[in-house]
Amino acid sequence: MIKKFFCTSLFLVIPIYLSSCSTRKTNLSISSGSLGSGYQRISSQIKSSADTVEQIQVTDTYQSQGSQENLQRLLDKEVDFSIVQLDVASEAMKQGKVNTLLVLTQEYLHLVTQANSDIKTLADLQGKRVMVGAEGSGIYFTAKRIFKASNITIIEVKSNEDRLKKLINNEIDAFVYVGPLATSDKFKQELQQSTQLRFISVDSSLINYLTIQFPESYQQAIIPQGTYKPLPELPNQNLSTIATPGALITRPDVNKKTVSLLTWAIISNFRQYSPFYPELASQQDAKLLTEGLIYIHPGAQQVFNYGDPRVAWQRYLRENKPLQAASIMLITTSSIGFLLRWWRKRKQNNLLKANRQTINELRKLLEQNPKKATEEIEDLRQKYRLMLIDGQVSSEVYEQIEKMTQIFSDQCQRWQNKQKELSHNQILQLMDEWSQQLPESLMVRHGKLQYSHDQYKEMLKTGQLDLQTYLQMIQVTLIWTNLLSLNNSQDNKNKLPNSSK
Repeated sequence: MIKKFFCTSLFLVIPIYLSSCSTRKTNLSISSGSLGSGYQRISSQIKSSADTVEQIQVTDTYQSQGSQENLQRLLDKEVDFSIVQLDVASEAMKQGKVNTLLVLTQEYLHLVTQANSDIKTLADLQGKRVMVGAEGSGIYFTAKRIFKASNITIIEVKSNEDRLKKLINNEIDAFVYVGPLATSDKFKQELQQSTQLRFISVDSSLINYLTIQFPESYQQAIIPQGTYKPLPELPNQNLSTIATPGALITRPDVNKKTVSLLTWAIISNFRQYSPFYPELASQQDAKLLTEGLIYIHPGAQQVFNYGDPRVAWQRYLRENKPLQAASIMLITTSSIGFLLRWWRKRKQNNLLKANRQTINELRKLLEQNPKKATEEIEDLRQKYRLMLIDGQVSSEVYEQIEKMTQIFSDQCQRWQNKQKELSHNQILQLMDEWSQQLPESLMVRHGKLQYSHDQYKEMLKTGQLDLQTYLQMIQVTLIWTNLLSLNNSQDNKNKLPNSSK
């Protein structure tokens, strides 16, 4: 019972120690974007959120072109998580290769041209030189899909480098940008460099087609007037466009608990993501982060259903330091107490076992030398009496030991009495034999008595006879020796007269 309770105490105290002490955190890798990009800023916020749950930490050391490269890194198992446009990840999700966690932003399609350009609509880009982003980027993927869906043929410029400079220098006619509203430092800085820019709206017919054809990837959106520049306003009016969710995704084989912890870290700090998802600033909960998601990772779904994945009582203790300290002290002292009791119980059991072994060894000596066995058992009893006085053995165990030793001591006494009785019977039998054999040679009889005398001496030395019994036997042998001597003298006297005749 003690051992069982002790194990239970350890089971309780160890998790508390682990939750209260600094433990090694699980490291998670994420692929986001280039320095200063919207994705890179989102990744930095994810790292800060992860630090709040204590058990995980996020690293992002990958320079990336964007969504397509992030997705490929995830599929190649170079990273654990990636920030990806859902239109880019759509096919991989349908194939079961990736799962979603949360929507962290809405990425808007921006079509930028010069203010004095004759390009007014998307259709006007037919045959124009359009910078569509670097291959491997989400911008490139979305641009290709938009122009294909619109049946518009353009002259592709596959790059993101110096796009504003090339636009101003008439090296290109327009460029495409896909990203969160006013989040990318690099994009905002580019727009600040010129006052002669204009955004191109997306036709409602194309928006309807895309949202119906790819409902998991696109939705209608508005870029509010003056989002990027107040004077002159850019855009100069509310602009109709499309948006695709920018989501945190992972592989199905990534640890469920790890996914749950990261999901909770973000949800519990959802307002920190309002710079990337402005609608979150006015929300009371994090529902927008889960809105419209499909192909959700089980770890994320668990958080959606049950909340904080950490064990409730562990979480409560973490957040209540005084209670945590008191609980640790209580359980620790209780565990130590039960450990000591268990150790003492084991020690007492070992004493009982040792006592039984000693008695079994003395039983082998009992038949040969009961007196020696008696002395040994009495020494053993005295040893345990002293241990009881010193507190080295409990009264309960001492009673059990005393009971065992007393039983054996009684056996020793019976053996000694039996041996004494046997010795007396032997000498009486010998005396009877002598009395019947008086006519025989006195020398023979005297020799037998001398042999008996020597035998008794040996028995006294080995402890088979006590001193009193030995003296009694010697006294009897002396009487018989004198009697034989007297008979011998009488016989000699009788022989002398007969010889004279």
